[in-house]
Amino acid sequence: MAVIVMWKEGMHFCSQVPSGQLMCDESSEVGAAYASAPELLLASLGSCTGSVLVHFGERHAIPLEGMKITLDWEGAERPHRIGRINIGIALPDTVPDTQRQTLERVAHACLIHNTLTHPPEISLRLTTDL
Repeated sequence: MAVIVMWKEGMHFCSQVPSGQLMCDESSEVGAAYASAPELLLASLGSCTGSVLVHFGERHAIPLEGMKITLDWEGAERPHRIGRINIGIALPDTVPDTQRQTLERVAHACLIHNTLTHPPEISLRLTTDL
């Protein structure tokens, strides 16, 4: 599955993904036109976490309607990166206390979470293919 990212103008990038297009704005301007790369990363992690919880909840008749996942991050240096991601998952009151520990374990099992905690090898090459 290939994703192609093309520079548009300024700090705007357009990603061609199998399901369509996604815009990204890396400018530091207030009111940026599109989400930034860190915002997209957090959205990806939050959506992935939510999807494994909903899948598990549906299989085990655990009602998760109204669940809300909040993510934020802290920077780190040397190298410049996201050093910490904080995730809060607000579950509906209808979720029994006996299920909460299991749901926390399930939340750690999403593809993006596992990728971030066990980083992949990344290869990079420069080409002239346009």
